[in-house]
Amino acid sequence: MRWDRLFDDLEGQADELEREERDALVDELRDGTWAETGWRQLLGGRVALEILGGARVEGEVTLANDHVVQISAERGDHVVSADAVLVVHASGRRSDDPGRVAASLGWGHVFRALRDAGEDVVVRLVDGSSREGTVAAVGGDFVRLATPSGRAQDVVWTAIVMVSGRT
Repeated sequence: MRWDRLFDDLEGQADELEREERDALVDELRDGTWAETGWRQLLGGRVALEILGGARVEGEVTLANDHVVQISAERGDHVVSADAVLVVHASGRRSDDPGRVAASLGWGHVFRALRDAGEDVVVRLVDGSSREGTVAAVGGDFVRLATPSGRAQDVVWTAIVMVSGRT
């Protein structure tokens, strides 16, 4: 009988050690998964983004990649520079991974589409100011806006926080 108790005790210790090792492995895997997850991969559904310049944009995420985040809101669509996002308030729904083409879309694609549509836009800049006009030309790292006064302004992409339709 003593041997039975001894073996039962040893077996119990082995089971406990196995559970501890399994739990440690689960924790490691979870940490590894989080370490490989970027914030844009979590965007999906309804979100609110706090961005440079103190603005806040709310709506449904329609595109999120390394360059831009497109938000569909009640008063129109907004395209936000991914580099300008400070804080994300998300619904918790994870987005689908963008396809190869969608993953490469950036300011050039955005402004060419706005130019082709002839839409008036408001471009918000990192210093909190904004520029209004229509897209006249799209360069390699800037957009030329034709302002309501008829003058042209070249806005460099690194200065852009968000582009919206005029509201």
